[in-house]
Parts: sequence; C-alpha cells; structure tokens
Amino acid sequence: MQSKQPACTPLSSAVPSPNSSRPLLGRPTARIALSPRPHSLNSSVSIEDEGHVHEREEDDHLNETIMALDMRDRGTIGCCYYVAREEKLYLMEDVQLGGLGVIDALKIQARPTVVLLPSRIDESVDTYLEPTQRTGNLKDAECDQFSPPYILEVRPTSEFSYHAAKVKLIDLKIGSDIGPQINYSIPGDTAPENTYETGNTGRQVKLLRLSTWINIESCLTVGCAGAVLAYLQRRKAVEYLPGDEAATTAFRISTLEMFSLKDVMFINADTFLALQVFQPEPHPHSHNQGPAKVNSGSKEGLSIYGLFFQLAHTPQGKYLLRQIFLRPSLDIHLINERLDTTTVFLHPNNTVVVELLVKSLKNIQNMRTALIHLRKGVSGNACAKGGGIRRGVWGSLVMFTYHTLKIRDAVCDLTGAERLAIRAKIIDKFEPLYLQKVGSMINDTIDFEESALQHRAIVKPNIDPELDNMKHTYDGMNDLLSTVAKDIAKKIPEEVRLSLNVIYFPQIGYLIVVPFDPETGQPVYDGHQNAEDHWEQMFTTGERAYFKNSQMNMMDEHFGDTYGMICDREIEIIHDLAQRVLEHEPMLTACSEICGELDCLTALARGARTNNLIRPRITEQNIIQINDGRHPLQELTVPSYVANDTCLSGGDGDCPSTESSTPILSSQSGHGDLYGPSMLIMTGPNYSGKSVYLKQVALIVYMTHVGCFVPASRAEIGLTDKILTRIATRETVSKVLPSFLLITTPPSYTSQIQSAFMVDLQQVALSLTLATNRSLVIIDEFGKGTESCDGAGLACGVFEYLLGLGNDRPKVLGATHFHGITPPPRPLSNLYADTNPFKPPSTTEIFENNFLLPRPGLSFAHMEIKINHESEETENQITYLYNLRPGRSSSSFGTVCAALSGIDPVIVSRADELILLTARGEDLVAACARVSEGEVRELEAAEAVARDFLEREFDEEDDGDANGVSRTKQVLRDILQAIQED
Repeated sequence: MQSKQPACTPLSSAVPSPNSSRPLLGRPTARIALSPRPHSLNSSVSIEDEGHVHEREEDDHLNETIMALDMRDRGTIGCCYYVAREEKLYLMEDVQLGGLGVIDALKIQARPTVVLLPSRIDESVDTYLEPTQRTGNLKDAECDQFSPPYILEVRPTSEFSYHAAKVKLIDLKIGSDIGPQINYSIPGDTAPENTYETGNTGRQVKLLRLSTWINIESCLTVGCAGAVLAYLQRRKAVEYLPGDEAATTAFRISTLEMFSLKDVMFINADTFLALQVFQPEPHPHSHNQGPAKVNSGSKEGLSIYGLFFQLAHTPQGKYLLRQIFLRPSLDIHLINERLDTTTVFLHPNNTVVVELLVKSLKNIQNMRTALIHLRKGVSGNACAKGGGIRRGVWGSLVMFTYHTLKIRDAVCDLTGAERLAIRAKIIDKFEPLYLQKVGSMINDTIDFEESALQHRAIVKPNIDPELDNMKHTYDGMNDLLSTVAKDIAKKIPEEVRLSLNVIYFPQIGYLIVVPFDPETGQPVYDGHQNAEDHWEQMFTTGERAYFKNSQMNMMDEHFGDTYGMICDREIEIIHDLAQRVLEHEPMLTACSEICGELDCLTALARGARTNNLIRPRITEQNIIQINDGRHPLQELTVPSYVANDTCLSGGDGDCPSTESSTPILSSQSGHGDLYGPSMLIMTGPNYSGKSVYLKQVALIVYMTHVGCFVPASRAEIGLTDKILTRIATRETVSKVLPSFLLITTPPSYTSQIQSAFMVDLQQVALSLTLATNRSLVIIDEFGKGTESCDGAGLACGVFEYLLGLGNDRPKVLGATHFHGITPPPRPLSNLYADTNPFKPPSTTEIFENNFLLPRPGLSFAHMEIKINHESEETENQITYLYNLRPGRSSSSFGTVCAALSGIDPVIVSRADELILLTARGEDLVAACARVSEGEVRELEAAEAVARDFLEREFDEEDDGDANGVSRTKQVLRDILQAIQED
C-alpha cells in the first residue's frame, strides 16, 4: 500500500500521510508537513519544529527495507534484503530457472524502499524494475500513481562479489558467549586477545558458525548480502560524522535469517541431492560436455524428475516441469488444481483423448523464442539448418496454429474436465478465429516445398503481381540467353561460334563466356576484331574468360539483377507477413505458455500411470499419514518392493498441544483425526532398509507439494514448509573455505577442518536453525563420523532438543546405530538362544540409560528380520523382510553385513571373536596382545633358566667354597653360562 500523495509530488519531497502504512521513499528536502485533508485552497501549512523533524527522520530510517537482486546463469536468482526496524538480514536460497515472475514475487514479499542491482545484470530485469523505462521520463514516473515504491540503484558488479561478501558476513558481530570459548586460528588470522564479543575469534570459527545460520553456498544470494552491507556502510558514512556514537546503532544487524518465496517449500541443494530429486549425468564423451554447466551435454539420470522429464515433449513444458520440481508449492489450491487435472487425465474414458493431446504437443514449439527470432528478422536462416523450412520459424508457426486448434477440440472432449483450470485457460485463450487467421496468412503466402529446395522463404504465386512478373522473366531466362547467344554468334568467326555462350550471374549481370585457346592460353575470341561493338573482359577462370559488350550492358539496364530483385521483393513480403503475425504476439505467447502447462500436466499424469502412483490428500493439519508407501526409485531396481506405513504429527504452533501416544503403525484407512508421534527413531541392522524408508517418506511429502501423485495406497499429507535432511555427506575439502584459506592452509590442515563429520554438523545445525512446527526433518545416522561416545551424545542431544520444542516441534524421522554396543557374534545361537533378538540386552545403551527419555511424542521402529539360529554360515544367518515394526532393535548385525558384502571370512570370524570377548566383558587389549619372535626366544630362555634353577638341590647351610663364593651363586652362574653357550 503506497503513501497517499498529491498528484505529481516529487519523490524527494514526498511526505507520507498519517494513515500511510508504507515507508517514506526518500529523505525530504523541505521541512513542511502537508495536511492529510486540505480544507481549502487557502489552508495553511504547518511548519515542523526540529524535534518533530528529527523524530520523523528517525522513523524513516526504521521503515527502510534495502533489497539486492542478482540474476545470471539462465535465470538463477539471488536475493537478500535488510529490514531496519527488525535489525535483521534475510537471505534466500538461490532460485534456479527463475525470471521476472520470481523477481516480482520477491518485490511483493519484501516491499523494499531501495533496490540494488549489479551493473552487469540482464537488461530485462533493469527494464522491468526501472519506472522511467516504462513511462518515458522521470517526471511521468513521479506522477504515475502505479510507479514502484522504491528507489532503484545500479551498483558496480564488484559489490556483488561472492568472496568479498563472505568476508563481510564473517566480520559481522553476531553470536553469543553460550558454550565454550574456542580459539581456532589459521595462518593469516590475528592471534585472539579478547573474547568473542571483541570480534577477534578465528576467521574459520566465524565461517563455520555462519554456515550454521545460512547456506553460504548460495553464491548469488551471498553476493547480494555483500551489496546490502556495502550500501549500509555508505549510508553510515554519509549521514553520520566520524566518532558519532549513533552510528554504532544505525543500520545494525543483529540477526541473519534464511527465507523462501511465499507459498514455496524450502528445500536446499543438500536435500535435492540426498533425495535424488535431480541426478544429471555428464555426456560420456568429454568433447560433448561443454565448457560450462549450462551446456554440459548432460542428461537426466535415475531421479524423481527423470521419471517425468522424458514424458514432456515441448521446450516450455520441460522448462515448467523443472520449475515446479525446483519449487514445490505451499498453495493448497494450486496443488489440488494439479491433482484434479491428473485425476481427469487418468480417467479411463480419457485415455484416447490424452494420447491425442500428447501427439499434438509433440509438434508444438516455444512460440516465445520463435517470435523473438521473427522480430529480429532471422526467420530465413532457420530453414537452412537441421530440418529445413518445416522446422524453421514459419513452419513452427503453422504447426503451432494447427495443433493448438486440435488441442482445443480434444480438451473439450475430456470427460469430467468442466471445472479444470487448464481447460478454462485453453477455451479462453485459444481463439480459433485468430489462430486460423495466422495459419492461413502463412500458408497462403509461403511456398514450403519450394522453400525447402532453395533453403529460404519463397513466396507463393499470385500474392504480388510485380513479383510474379519478375519470376516469369527469370523463369524464361534460359530461352532468352539462348536467343542472345545465337544473335552474337552470327557476328563472330564461324570457327568459334560453337564455343560461345551467354550466362547470367546474380549481382554481376549478363556475360559472354569464351573458352581459352589451349595453345596460346588466350581467349579464342575477345571481340577486338569487331570495331563496332567493344568487348570488355570482366574476369577469367581457369578455362574461360567472361566479357561484357553493349548488348550485355543493355540487358543489364533493361532486366536488371532479376534474381536480386526477386529476393528483395520476397524479403519485403515476408517482412510484411511477419509484422502482421506479430500483431497477434500476445495471443500466440499466451497459447504457447498454456501448451507448456498442459504438457507438464500430461507428463505428471502419464508418469503416475507408468509408476502406479495414487492421488494424495493435502490438508492443513500438521500430519503425515501414509499407507503402503514405496520409494519410487528403489522399486525400479528390485524385483519386488515391500511397502510400509507412516504416521507422524508435528506441533500445533500457538495452539494447545495435541500430542498423542497413538502407535506409529496404524491399520486405519479412513480420513479421521489420527495423530501419531512427532518423532520416529529407527534402529536395527544395516541393509535392512532404514535409509530407504526415511527417503520414501520425504519423497512422498515432496511429491505431494509438487502436485504429483505419490507411490502409496493412501496418503494424507499436511502442509510442510521445509524438508531438511542430514542424509548424504558431500565430501569436499573446499566446501566452506574461502579462496584465501585454500591458498594459505596446508593440505593436511584443510582436510582436517573440512572433515565429513564437520559437513554433517553444518547440515544438522542449519536444520535446527530453520526447522518450524511445519517442517519435516530427516536425520540418518548422525554422529557416526566421530568417536562413538561423542556421536551418541550429539545424536541424543539433537533428538532431545527437537522433542523439547513443545508445540513448535517439527516432524522428525531419524535412524541411528547408537542403540547398543553388543552386536551378535558368530554363530548367532550362542548369544540369542531362547532370546528375542529385539529385546534390549543388559549392556550399556543410550536408551536404557535414560539418555533419551520415553514420552508420547517419541516412537521407535525397526525393520523386521528373520534369524536362522542353526546356520553356521554368517551370510545365511539373517533374512531381511523389510517390514516396518514398532520397537527397537538391539543390534546392527555388522558382521553379517560384512559377510554379505564379500569381506574375507577370516576377517569376519576374527570380528565375531572380538565381539564375543566384548560381550563377556573381557579385556580386549590383553586378548589382542602379540609378541615378536625375539621376545618369544627371550621368554623361552628365561623359562629354561628358571626351571633348571628350580630343579637343583641346595644345602640349607651354604658356607661357600674355599674362595668364599656361595654355592648357590655358582650354580646359577653355571646355568646362565650353559644357556649362553647353547
């Protein structure tokens, strides 16, 4: 809502009315307050005193919102904005395949007072945001009541630098003293002298802490944050004197926060990777991979998007399909609209109609691109490359008009489609009269058969009389040239008459052709003998010479460059045709976009039929209820798939708690109020399918918000604002290191500070920061990258924190192996005879020691297995059933998994022995002790000495020999000497 202003009031002097809800657009240059309701033309204005002016200007600062935008790489958009009143800097996850629509949504959502753009941004963005580009001049823009309520600034591209922005964010004094004070410095850091508040904490620690608040891999957004910080610094420098204490509190940033587009689910790159939503595969030939990612020649591999991508046929349909997979919706109306359309398309009575739609869509091209080429005047070039005129702009337009009319007729024949939004759009925008008019104009003007032969657009006969006359002349050119050649031949010697010829070259004209004499190397006749008609040699080739005489010049003047004139005239006609077609550009573009949407929806419907998907029910209740859920990719790789149920409920936000102890596995299939726990923790053996189960739940939730059918027999999914995962670890030593750290840090140090466990910690920290009661958090085996006690403590701490959020608790699915330290030894019967394998043993466990207290919101489950107690072969002791069962498992059966993976039986047997020793409480150090051969020999020699010594008989009274030497000592000396001699 804009401030109420008098007409044509300049922005620099605009003063908001008392009832205005929008901030002031610029600082006032006059200290005059306008009355909100002028009583008369003679009403006086009140002069503000200094106090009121200062107070108003302070309020202006608090009402400011500074937003920076950047777009590159085929529509990837980054955005950051600062809200002065909240002292908060908002950063967005980079949006792929965005565009002006996304920028418009960001503008509405942030409501900025200042918009910053880099100088190298696409011109379309600058034009879209700049009011003077649309109104023509600044005065008109100021008077336009619909002009955007912000100031647009174009800044140098250097201010949007990613690395410079990251350094600025690191230097922000945001944090607390909670937790231990860590001095973590690297080469190039200044030695810390004070606490964290002084800002001297190691740069690496700040960078790691920053990565727990925001996604620092969103390069464009981070660059935009640098531009916002630079703008705030300039404002401080301009508006405050050096040493002014007020400058320390002005434009202060106390919080960093990630945000997403309104009505769009937040899902970051780590989650896309973990859930395998996108899986591009590079071209197998390195020469076809391209110099950049945008043209890398890659194809979509086994992924969720890949299940539907191949079923879309139009360029705009594939583009839109990728967009909706990148940005799942939170708009229930939009989701249900897509689900309704898929339901109608899958109706048995509509099978034939849908096939007709798909057949027509295969012939539809992107008219937006075609019309851009048409405006540029490059329509003729399109028919010279791949496919001829039929694949060029004109052929695409004809096919488009023809098949859009067929699509319109087919949509009208769909059963049950009366209320579909896509049907209403097609009926409204596909105007048969104008589509037929455009198709007829092109078909009546362009001769496609002749155009294919001549590789350019050829105009049909009877379109232009002047063109027809020129073509008639040009078509009779052979007879004319033959007649002229005979006439010239009569005037030259008889012996060279047969070798003379007359030809026509476009742009050169008419020429007499005479061959060379092989003996002299000169033309057989050059016209010198004819004094009345001079022959002028124009040029020569290897065997012929070309001349012009008066007759040729006369023909040039009379007929001119016939072919060139024909081409020029046809270009004029084609240009006029293009202008007439472009009059219908809005209609054609709208129809093209609707065809893309229809193609996208048919791809979703056909993918649902191919993969046996069913319609989910989207609800505002904060629940996830799935019956017979499946992983859509995993089931493609196995002969049979075991489906499982899920029931979770998140917190109610500000509403009273509805936490229930309903079991996680429910046999109910109705749509009643069924609530489950907010957290499900899975334990059990490796290979049992825990990770697949976690991913399948997340994918079903994700696909529901895309508006796609899901792999289950029934699914009721509550609106989920974020899917946050800690599943896949992206191993890289440069994940969060700035370039200067990579240069100055030794490789060993770099690897240490960028371990896989550190990446896991950052993913978990970001999840804890962003999670709301509407979020779904997936944590798979967190803590496995460090010492077991530390990992178990961290895992329990994370689960305890999420459970302790009360009404703000998210829906959490977790898997862990920190359930105990006693895996079953080999054979299993030695340890589990007459024992339930899922009964907790008496050894130390994190659950049994109350590290994670039981409560209604917490539930446990495991994947069922069958144990063969009689088998002596390790790999045959366990059969995986993949059925989800309530309760905890007590073992991971690691040695069985090792045997199944082909680990040497000797290694597996030794592992079983050590596990059994551990179960008995024996000392592994003593059991694993080994001595060298030399030490063995020394021990054997010492044993021999001791035994020999003990076998000797000694008198009780040993007075020694004549020399006073004790007999006992002498015997011992003899024994040692004998050992040495041996």
